[in-house]
Amino acid sequence: MKYRTKHKTEILKFLKENDDKHLSIQEIHQSLKDIPIATLYRLMDGLEKEGVVRKFIIGPNSSCCYQYAECDHHHFHLVCEKCGKLIHLDCDEVDHLLQHIKGEHGFAVDINKVNLYGLCDECEKRK
Repeated sequence: MKYRTKHKTEILKFLKENDDKHLSIQEIHQSLKDIPIATLYRLMDGLEKEGVVRKFIIGPNSSCCYQYAECDHHHFHLVCEKCGKLIHLDCDEVDHLLQHIKGEHGFAVDINKVNLYGLCDECEKRK
C-alpha cells in the first residue's frame, strides 16, 4: 500500500471484518457514513488497483460489489442471471478441476476472476 489515510484505514478495517461478503459501495457507505461517497469510490478504485479488494460486476443492471482480496476465501462464484444472487462455490471438485486444467491443458486459472452464470434454485423453480 502506498499510503494510509484515516478513511482508507477505516475502509480496510471494515472490509477485513466482512471478508466473507460482497459489498456494494452503498452498503459500505451505510456502515461508514463519515466517509463521503466520492471519497469512498476513489479509495475503492485505488484499493482494487492495488489488489487489496476484488471488484465483481454481477450483471448489466446491477451495481458492482467488492470483497477483501487478502482473505482465505478463494472460490468460484455462482451468479444468478435472474435475481443477481451471488453464491460462493467452496467445493473440493473445483480443486480437482483446477488441477486438471493446469496438468492437462497447461493453464493456471485465476480463481479470483471466475464467475459461473446460470439460475439459482429459487429462480429455476419459478421458471
